Amino acid sequence: MDRIAGFEIVRTLGEGGMGIVYLARDETLQRELAVKVLRKELVGSEGRERFIREARACSRISHPNIVTVYAAGEHDGDLYIAMELLEGRTLREAIEEEGPIEWQRASGWMTAILSALQRLHDEGIIHRDLQPENIMVGPDGGVKLMDFGIAHVASENRITVDVSMLGTTQYMSPEQSTGMPTDARSDIFSVGTILYEALSGEIPFNAPHPMAVIYSIANEKHESLTGREPEIPGELAAIVDRALEKDPDARFASAAEFASELSALTEDHGDGKGGLRKVPLRRRLVIPAAALVIIAAVLTWAFSRGPEKGDRTTAEHHNKLGLQHRDAENTAGAQVEFRNAIISDPAWEIPWNNLAMIELFEGDFDEADSLLGEALKRDPEYPEALYNMGTVKWEKDDLEGAETCLRASIEADPSFIPAYNNLGRLLIDRGRPSVAATVLDDALSRFDSTPYADELKAYLFKNRGIAAAEMGDASAETWWRRSLEIIPDNDEVRRLLESVGAL
Repeated sequence: MDRIAGFEIVRTLGEGGMGIVYLARDETLQRELAVKVLRKELVGSEGRERFIREARACSRISHPNIVTVYAAGEHDGDLYIAMELLEGRTLREAIEEEGPIEWQRASGWMTAILSALQRLHDEGIIHRDLQPENIMVGPDGGVKLMDFGIAHVASENRITVDVSMLGTTQYMSPEQSTGMPTDARSDIFSVGTILYEALSGEIPFNAPHPMAVIYSIANEKHESLTGREPEIPGELAAIVDRALEKDPDARFASAAEFASELSALTEDHGDGKGGLRKVPLRRRLVIPAAALVIIAAVLTWAFSRGPEKGDRTTAEHHNKLGLQHRDAENTAGAQVEFRNAIISDPAWEIPWNNLAMIELFEGDFDEADSLLGEALKRDPEYPEALYNMGTVKWEKDDLEGAETCLRASIEADPSFIPAYNNLGRLLIDRGRPSVAATVLDDALSRFDSTPYADELKAYLFKNRGIAAAEMGDASAETWWRRSLEIIPDNDEVRRLLESVGAL
């Protein structure tokens, strides 16, 4: 790509989940700029219109803490946004290089960012992807907000990325992370999270995997900032606590109100000692624990508190919708509904397994492993989860673990034919074709009394033929021909027959 909308592309500056950023040159005005091209698969027709509309609105915004937008639109089918080229480092880099930031400086940065957000909110633009990577700290110590509005557009037609959600999970508000409607107060929660991290060097909500992070955000109380960093004023810790309220109504009503409270902290209010003003905070809203439970017992330590009561009827409804979305190849919709099922009834193992299957098909084996672990904590003899766990372990080259899981799946449900098929093929790969033949023969003897379609029998025939061939048994050709009778266009079986001169 040499040019985009008249801008000369010099080189690639970076590439991420949402798009590619290029260093470009505007020959007319003799200046360098950054051009971000959004990935096509992230945006549908409605999202394209919203992207262009919001980008153009941003181009009319002049604010010292918002990156300047020069142009935006569509070029050869690609959506692009041309922006001011910023110098400096991201807030992420600042935190990684310096550790906890002095509270006066961190508060000043967030006051400026909140001022920028208020300007965006006034234009009806919600950021929805706030994180330290999207805040640039300039050489003069000033900060600027980047990438506003893009996450909102992409979220309407999103594909599977990190935990299947755009926006970094740790910085999402409870309502955003659980797929609920969001407004400007969602950005306030995210700023609270960023400020907490800047002050302490740690994020307030963390866990081994994204679903556990969602649980923590929606259900757990973060550790007090004063407990992490004793030098942080209690008034500042209270402000952050309010920004991190689970209920949007209990947070600051606007970014401007949040900024005003932070700004007031750094002023001398005439107490004779140059001390800090006591900030009047709204009384904390007490929310019943049941209303906050999102994913009970996600982590091992959560089980010690006893089971949570779930709404199975609602969970079944969401799980059914998830299956419908999955059958229609709407991966994002399926993930949302399976999560909603987990939220409705955390103790039900089935949606955990269904969500894991999507991660497995998408190639995120670590996430699938974690989710299947949660399903099996709820039902250690759940045959489908054991089968899927066997597949995950196989993909991760843990062949011993894969065999154990597949055998456990068969033991839990001797009529679960897919487990026999995969176990047979695994045993062949492990150099035990005679054992594989026994397993596959067992499956075929049970097949007529099971509800599985003949396509599965075709795979059993294929693998039985492979086992026979590995043992030097001439019956391999017969097995493969029986498989081809069911699936005539099975290229693998045709190649196997060609290998023995039978085609």
